Amino acid sequence: MKTFIKYPLLVLVLFMFDQVTKYFLQAKEIFLFPFVSFTYAENTGAAFSLFQNQNFALILISFVALIFILYYFKEYPLALSFILAGLLGNLADRLLFGFVRDFISIGTFPIFNIADSCNTIGIVLLLYAFWKEEKVNKARSLEKV
Repeated sequence: MKTFIKYPLLVLVLFMFDQVTKYFLQAKEIFLFPFVSFTYAENTGAAFSLFQNQNFALILISFVALIFILYYFKEYPLALSFILAGLLGNLADRLLFGFVRDFISIGTFPIFNIADSCNTIGIVLLLYAFWKEEKVNKARSLEKV
């Protein structure tokens, strides 16, 4: 599949998965395992409920982040596809509802959603890409010596 189709399609699929799961698990509590459940929560803040009731600022930060993601997208398409999907999923919630719909509860960890998971996966992939680049650059500089 062509690159210019593959990554935007990944963003769309992840975004839709986030939105569909939020819709179907809205206002429900489903226990899956002893410490894992789907527990609906409305988060007016960011990760770990930071910046509560700062919706306008969080929307503004999201748009600034969107500009950076689009600018660097060609350099790190896989990692930034996950981050973009996560950003769009939570941004859509903020714009439509004024809060982010969270529902995945694992033990005492703060409740989160698919978009948050996409952000985490994207950041891990981005850190791996940076580490790999640094390793290649060090090898090249040693070859020159």
